[in-house]
Order: sequence, then C-alpha cells, then structure tokens
Amino acid sequence: MKRYFHLALMIFAALNSFAQDKDLLSVNYGLSGFQYHDTAAIAQQTALKCALPVYRKNKHSIVGVMNYKNTAFYNFPESYRQTLHGFTLQAISIYKMSGNKSIALFAQTGLFSDLQEISIKDFRYTAGFRYRYKHSGRLSTGWGLAYSRQFFGNQLVPFIDVDYKPGRKWSITGQFPIKPKILYHLNKKLSVGIEINGDAASYRLSASDKNNRFIQINQWTGLAKMEYQFSGGWQLTLGVGRNFSQSFKLYDNASASSWTIITIPIGEKPVPVERIDNKGFRAVLGISLQAF
Repeated sequence: MKRYFHLALMIFAALNSFAQDKDLLSVNYGLSGFQYHDTAAIAQQTALKCALPVYRKNKHSIVGVMNYKNTAFYNFPESYRQTLHGFTLQAISIYKMSGNKSIALFAQTGLFSDLQEISIKDFRYTAGFRYRYKHSGRLSTGWGLAYSRQFFGNQLVPFIDVDYKPGRKWSITGQFPIKPKILYHLNKKLSVGIEINGDAASYRLSASDKNNRFIQINQWTGLAKMEYQFSGGWQLTLGVGRNFSQSFKLYDNASASSWTIITIPIGEKPVPVERIDNKGFRAVLGISLQAF
C-alpha cells in the first residue's frame, strides 16, 4: 500500500507541474449529434487514459501517458462509415527551476487509422514546451507552444496555462484558448461550471480500399459541466452543450504542406473531396481517478 501511495505522489508532482489535468486513469464517452439532410447524424467518441511514473529525482520528473480514442459515425454518408482509432504514447519531462518556476518538454507519437491496413503513414507526431510561473498561492500561469504533424499538414497550438482561484468558491483553470474551464464549487465534492474545448485531429484510411484518404475533424464546443468527487480520488463528470463549430472533411492522399493555427488554416489550404459542416448537440460523461 505504501508503494502505491508513493507512485501516486510521484505522478501527481509531475502532472501538477505540467497542467491542471491530474487524472491517473480516466474513461470518457461523448456524443455529437446534428441534423444531416433528413436524418439525425451522430459522431460517437470514447477515450481512455492512463498515466504512469517513469522517473523522479530532486527537481526532475518524467511521466508517461497512454491514450486511446475511438470515433464512430452513424447516419453519415458512405465515405465516412468506418470506425477511427487513435493510440498515443506521450512523455512529459518537467524540471523545477526554482520554488515558483518550472519548464516542461513533451513529445508524443501515435497511430491514427481505421486499422484496415497499418503503415508508417498512419502515424502522427507532436512536440512542445511549457514554461510555468507561480505568482502566488492563488495564481499560476504558463505559456507554451505545441507543434503537430497532422495528415492535413502542420499544426501549431499556442496556449496559456492558467490556474487561478479568485475566491474560496471559484476556480479558473485550463489551457487558453483551447480548453478553459470555470467552476463554482458548491462544496468539497460538487462543482458546476462551463468549459470551452477546441480540437483538431486527422485519421488515415485504408490504402487499398480508400486510396490513403484521410478524415479531418475540427470541433469547437461549449459545455455546461458538473463534477462530483467520490471518496478515494474518483470523480464523475457530466457535460451538456453545443458544438458551435464542427466540420468533418475527407481529403485525397496528397503532399500535406499547409499550416494551421489550432483549427484556423493559414495561406493556401487543400480542398476536401467531401465535407460536412454543422452545429449541434454535444454531451459527455466521464469517470476518472485523480491524484491527491
């Protein structure tokens, strides 16, 4: 029991230095629904996460994170009717420079495919950094930049990391502008609030059946959220809201040299052979085991 306690503390120290996400284990399920022609189209997503300790000594910590994401489409056109899978491995290295400063480097590689045929073309890569400064017991900020090699081109995600407690009942956390969250804490267990989430991802399709085409998914979502803390570090999360911007694009296999900042393309961009743009309903349900 003592050994597991020390492992949990080790992960917590690293994750707490990197971001507000302190999940050791998590399972999340989401639905995005909208009207497509005369039918109700649904994109269903399931995500699993596990954080593991790798190294910790003095001011240096390393954590490994494994993620799996599954996306399935219902009542979509025939060209979208496959299940998409994403497997990622991430390493986060955090160095505490002083009592109130730290710098984090992170790298990630992953397989994003329909798994019909797997090749080196199905892999994507991400790397970046984040510098964090603790201003006081109530406010910490960080500044960072992430680069991803997506199937649709090169993606840059600049972000500001914020952990602010303006009062005893309120907290403002997350990465701005891609995932800010404001919570009102009714008591030690129950919190309610709002969250905005921007996401861009791409998945390679089968070489023989789909000619190496890829699907790009862009979403900006606003959610009303509830978080309930169980005993032992478990948390239940429920969110309901809207995808106020959402697109599903199908591209031919091409030399992807374009650039995107978060979800905004820069300069000349490839033209999809098929696309669906819509707004719609969004609901999420999750359970997680958090560090202390």
